[in-house]
Amino acid sequence: MKYLVNNYVDAFTEVIKKTPKKSVVENFIKLLKKTGDIKRLNKIVEAIDKKLVNKNGGKWVVVETARESASADKIRNKFSNKDHVEFKVNPELVAGTRVTINGEEELNNTLSSKLNKMFK
Repeated sequence: MKYLVNNYVDAFTEVIKKTPKKSVVENFIKLLKKTGDIKRLNKIVEAIDKKLVNKNGGKWVVVETARESASADKIRNKFSNKDHVEFKVNPELVAGTRVTINGEEELNNTLSSKLNKMFK
């Protein structure tokens, strides 16, 4: 039996308000095993995290760079403590940084983006 990720997210965030966290997590894992959706655990947990961050007034921020960045702490400090800031290495960017906020807003200051604009 498969349920949509959003169904799990909504159910989890409602139950967590009323029930001790440890028992909610244990029972949630049992439910995922029973329904066969345990293989989607990472996707479900990320969706729950995103909803809780947004509910608490934060933003889900993904910072992509072409290689490891020594300035990760400086970048992280530019955002609120409520925000979830995730760093990813994406060699396809060639150089520069791409910042995505809540999966929608994007600041793309990468070499690959600039080259694409120049040669279109």
